[in-house]
Amino acid sequence: MNSDFQPSKLNPWVDELECAAVRCRDGYSGGSVPQAESISVASVWQLATPDAAELALRNSVDEFVYRRVDHPNARTLATKLAKMHAAERAVVTAQGMSAIVAVAMSQLKPGATVWIGEELYGETSTLFQNSLARWKVQSRVFDPCDASQVERLACETADLVVIETITNPRLRVPDIASVAQATHRAGGLLMVDNTFATHLICRPLQLGADFVIESLGKQVNGHSDGMAGLVCGVDPRRMQEVSATVKTFGLTSSPLDCYLTHRGLMSLAVRLERACANALALAQMLSRLKNVIHVDYPGLLQAPSADVVTRQFSGGFGWMLTFHVELARTGLEKLFKALQPEICFVPSLGDATTTISHPRSTSHRAISPDLLSKLGIEEGTIRVSCGLEPTNWLVERFASALDAIDCSKP
Repeated sequence: MNSDFQPSKLNPWVDELECAAVRCRDGYSGGSVPQAESISVASVWQLATPDAAELALRNSVDEFVYRRVDHPNARTLATKLAKMHAAERAVVTAQGMSAIVAVAMSQLKPGATVWIGEELYGETSTLFQNSLARWKVQSRVFDPCDASQVERLACETADLVVIETITNPRLRVPDIASVAQATHRAGGLLMVDNTFATHLICRPLQLGADFVIESLGKQVNGHSDGMAGLVCGVDPRRMQEVSATVKTFGLTSSPLDCYLTHRGLMSLAVRLERACANALALAQMLSRLKNVIHVDYPGLLQAPSADVVTRQFSGGFGWMLTFHVELARTGLEKLFKALQPEICFVPSLGDATTTISHPRSTSHRAISPDLLSKLGIEEGTIRVSCGLEPTNWLVERFASALDAIDCSKP
């Protein structure tokens, strides 16, 4: 499978740049157009009459009224991302969790049943199993990568199914088309968290998903200086419900964060190409080391999982990888120190520089130790977000750091 990697064929990125090159031209006449998007910091807009205000608030005219409802920077970003995801509409939110909340609160009622993937970002699991449980929303956990469990879903009832394109942190890849079919047979809607892929690697709406959400502050922004979330959908009515929920619950994005995310979007294709190449090379090297127990990376998967990856992904396998070593907390701290200062411990992902994280103490800290062990998330599980460094340097940096640590002594 590794020999099939063709970074030059990243999900036709020339088209993506053409979409991204459609700058914010509204409001300008003649030949003078700003090369960079402007930031609109207004919180409210002047309107001529009460009738004009009413029309604008009903979305009957293309006007802005109040930042919580909509603002120019969010609209520009949402319009471009809707095109890139082949969506009917997109809504930008304050952050990734806001996007998930917007879908849940707009589509679920008390007594609803939600099937959630057994391996999700920790806060996503907490939202459905704890927070929404107080609203009488019932959660059922299943493995979307297990065909028998997907078939069981199809034979039962679901209002919403939540999975990730690439699971966090073991980087498993469910068959989205199969899960979508099972979800619809169960009478539900499928929401896919596409953060670890972005639209350049996978477009879940084209595989049957009803909603795609992303944490745009990760790879799309790419510089750890902005937070935003995204909801894309194919049903105009349901997307209007999402938009209304964002407005009512105050989940709206900020103009500055949208501006910074838009700036990152412009260079996403070339950044992602390097990051994916770095992740593949690093995963291949780590898989050969004796003191590394196992490496999780979609580009290393064997059939039948590799067949799913080939069908769903375009060009690359992602910039995230996870590896496992026999180290306790003190040993991990020594390893992390050996990688510094160039490669830092950061409880997030998607930066221009390579970073490392520790799921047990960060993203999955709220999950019980027994479940973590069942999922294969141990103390020595290390998640890597690959950046833009020279590939050979990055591979050698990890090799030398691991060589300096005796992984046989936890």
